[in-house]
Amino acid sequence: MKNIIAGIEGRFEKLGYFIYARRWAVIVVSLLLFVAMASQLPNIKFDTSNEAFIEPDDPVLTQYDAFRDQFGRDEVIVVAIKPTDVFDREFLERLKTFHEELENEVPYLDEVISLVNATSIRGEQDELIVEELLENWPEDEAELAKLKKDVLSNKFYKNLLISEDGTFTTVVIRSNAFISEETLAEDAEFGEDMFEEEDLAANDKEGGLEITPQERLTDKQNSDFVKSVQSIVDRFHSTEFPTYVAGSPVMTGVLKGEMTTNMPRFTAVALGLIGVLLLLLFRSPVGVFLPLLTVIFTLLSTVGLMAATDTPFTVITQILPSLMLAVGVGYSVHLLTVYFHHVHRHGDKREAIVFSLGHSGLAILMTSLTTAGGLLSFMPAPLPPVSALGTFGAIGVLIAVF
Repeated sequence: MKNIIAGIEGRFEKLGYFIYARRWAVIVVSLLLFVAMASQLPNIKFDTSNEAFIEPDDPVLTQYDAFRDQFGRDEVIVVAIKPTDVFDREFLERLKTFHEELENEVPYLDEVISLVNATSIRGEQDELIVEELLENWPEDEAELAKLKKDVLSNKFYKNLLISEDGTFTTVVIRSNAFISEETLAEDAEFGEDMFEEEDLAANDKEGGLEITPQERLTDKQNSDFVKSVQSIVDRFHSTEFPTYVAGSPVMTGVLKGEMTTNMPRFTAVALGLIGVLLLLLFRSPVGVFLPLLTVIFTLLSTVGLMAATDTPFTVITQILPSLMLAVGVGYSVHLLTVYFHHVHRHGDKREAIVFSLGHSGLAILMTSLTTAGGLLSFMPAPLPPVSALGTFGAIGVLIAVF
């Protein structure tokens, strides 16, 4: 065993001589590989949706898509508004304008529901009358009082479009579950009935549901939808029109915003702290520059590979930068500690490089392989983000060591 270890260490020493003799060629090749991988960085995507945790061909997702294709999306944005008086004429006029601007300006919109377009259903003698609640706009106080009475006495409006005490009203905004070329080409068709009887029959296959050839909204399209709604809400928000926005699309948008903002911010802070600690440890610019260069190259190369393979950052894979920083710095510190110790004792930089690789090369290699192997154990996971963490975590570890 000792002979085997000695032989491997000897090969690492030969590698040291090879690298030193052809150092410029090694640097150029490394830079070319780095540029090739990092060039994909502009294509990186972020996906904070629930669907990111399910394989695209998973039967559960297929059935869920079929359900949403026929019955619409179950995730909505709710804008709650608390004016001085919900049934004030000026407020109702502003609510109508707000409702119409949402319908006209928000992309990928399925429907907007509020008191403005609420359906009123009532029975008179032997007739069932269905009409819009505000089909006849109230002109005086008597009509406003009647409207208030009708709304507050309707159990279908309570806690949906109006609070039980009548102080809050809401606007419910639902995006399309899917997008198609026809939808993109015809912006105006927001209220089209998506599940007519003949469509239901055509989509019914052996008791199951078959999805029409459409694509789910991408994470970017969902973000555009949320940003557009938020922009209009901000435009209307005032003391007379106080708004509160909620709903899972909003929370997803906030989560994505925090992730895209905080990940680079904390990565930069971590790099700064690492630089300070390296300076205290080695007291040499080289001892700071080389480890930081290693971890930056490793991080950008790994993220570039994710972009090249169309693998998005998720709430799980956002830990990759921290992992790459820890792994890359650890390897560099091991190697540079031996290198500086040898240089201080003997003064020969070439021999210090050779000795460092011979002394620590095998240990670093085995450490990287075991770390990569541990991360690869996540690959069979049924959740795509966990599998991606294992795959690209292992790749990043190997990039850092080589």
